[in-house]
Amino acid sequence: MAGLRVRLGRCLVVGALALAWRLALAGEYHVGGMGLLCSDCHTMHSSRTAQVWQPTPYLLKHSGEVPLCMSCHDGSEPRAPDIVSNGTSAAPDSAVSTPYASKYGSSAGFFQGDYLSAPSRYGHDLVGPVTAPLSTTFTRNTGLACSDCHNPHGTPNYRNLVSDPNPAHPGSFSIVLGTNVTEAIPVDTASPNPAAAYDTGNVGLFASNNFRGWCTDCHDQLAQDLQGASPAHFARHPSDVGIGGSYSHSALGNWLSGTVSEATGFGTEVGDSAAGIPRVRYGSANGSSTVAAAGDTVTCLSCHKAHGSAYRCGLVWPYQTDTPDSLSACQQCHFK
Repeated sequence: MAGLRVRLGRCLVVGALALAWRLALAGEYHVGGMGLLCSDCHTMHSSRTAQVWQPTPYLLKHSGEVPLCMSCHDGSEPRAPDIVSNGTSAAPDSAVSTPYASKYGSSAGFFQGDYLSAPSRYGHDLVGPVTAPLSTTFTRNTGLACSDCHNPHGTPNYRNLVSDPNPAHPGSFSIVLGTNVTEAIPVDTASPNPAAAYDTGNVGLFASNNFRGWCTDCHDQLAQDLQGASPAHFARHPSDVGIGGSYSHSALGNWLSGTVSEATGFGTEVGDSAAGIPRVRYGSANGSSTVAAAGDTVTCLSCHKAHGSAYRCGLVWPYQTDTPDSLSACQQCHFK
């Protein structure tokens, strides 16, 4: 009986580990089909095949989480999306190695090249200390880490996003492919296609997409579309509000037309010395990112890139600058 109990106990442990393994592989990325192994990020001992690794937390192969993630996501690994530009916090630019096709490049944007040594006004800071803008609760003494927003082992959410990015302001947000987000071209694990799959033009948002709640879990002072005194109607820029709806002061006809001109806000390039920029991203009833319609919604990702951009606050265009594009995104909706 003792031997039977030992064998049964071992079976239960093995079964529990197998279940834990399946749960760990719940995400879209860094799992089976992507061809990643534990040893791609972790080392069991201090050296392997004459490569010496210094001891690090969690047996990571690099001295810290961010350097580990960027060792693939800096354009050096063709299977991974490139999210590091050639610019710096003093001279930002949008040049990355991966040839994204659309005008706005990577869907989540990019960090400037000195992300490990300089604080940035152009996106989320990876060096600390950090206090999130318009936040009452989110601070990090050592800067943000990739795992503040993503779980490298997987989640049910799109892009392995965590459900609660700010434990100090509890929330739980589901952002699921096919329900909140769409992809015209899925990630191809057999023949990796990051240039196509991670392109802004490939990723669409449904009208109700949960990104506002997710972002304002940290930026909690923006958490609600608070009513303001007339004629403003809102105390700050609303999100998830349909373009052309009541009290939104938007010009539905201009939004639907997309006419390229100096006045409409629509153009062909950002920073081409002519007023107007490509249509900003929006939420729609069917998740389309190409066909504008009444009821399309403005969301955080309409104006900002999650990782960052070449413009202040990760914006997709140079707002409030001495350029012809300064108010172009505003004009697309409001046509003042």
